[in-house]
Amino acid sequence: MRITIFGTTGAGKTTLLKNLKKLLNESYVYVAETSLECPYYEQAYNDNSPNLQDLNYKLDLWMLADRMRSFKDYANNDYVIYDRSVLDSMVFAQTDHSYGRLNDVDYEVFKDYFMTCVLPNLFDKDFHNKNFDIAIYLRVSPKKAIERVVKRGRVPEFSTNKEFWYNLASSYDLWYEAYKEIVPFWVIDANNDDPIQCAKQIAEKINQFDKQKIIRVLIVTLCLLLLNSIICPALSPPANLTTASAFWLK
Repeated sequence: MRITIFGTTGAGKTTLLKNLKKLLNESYVYVAETSLECPYYEQAYNDNSPNLQDLNYKLDLWMLADRMRSFKDYANNDYVIYDRSVLDSMVFAQTDHSYGRLNDVDYEVFKDYFMTCVLPNLFDKDFHNKNFDIAIYLRVSPKKAIERVVKRGRVPEFSTNKEFWYNLASSYDLWYEAYKEIVPFWVIDANNDDPIQCAKQIAEKINQFDKQKIIRVLIVTLCLLLLNSIICPALSPPANLTTASAFWLK
């Protein structure tokens, strides 16, 4: 199952990822967010930095490129969970723009690039989703998100005006509404302060989904094999046919 975790800062994405590692099977690959590695991160989150708009434009571009790289690196992996993905990039760009961290020109350039060059890579020619089985939206109130941001005490986040975090949470709701017709979302109430229980509920749903997916694949495979045996009865079953498939072909 290909999963991305979608949600504002302080929603509990990183905590959820850590807990899912303990609860899901070993087939899953976990792709952590790398924002702290960005060379512009600390300055861009300091409201007193000179050239704040230039810094945030570079930050947003760096994050978009990094997320796209991670997306491509695991594009052929059937069991992967991303802590944020390219879906989150426009959320931050819009918030930076509304907060005054991006000027109008840079925002429009970023948005145009995202909509014409990035987003189409996630969908087929008919705009059907082809790369995420599920996007888990950890929906949390701005107040709760800010409480968690303050509690974990990252200096760049802590020094950012609370208005930015309120705007970011609102932007996530707006982009969820924009995406939900083309991206399969699970919306999770992330205001609960019991992350273990939350992770267990999500892991149970993921396991159920994985089982259903395997069953669907098996049914399709069996149907194709049966069709092949009817059309070409002289052909013997493939050498690697599983015992279960062979049984149903008898």
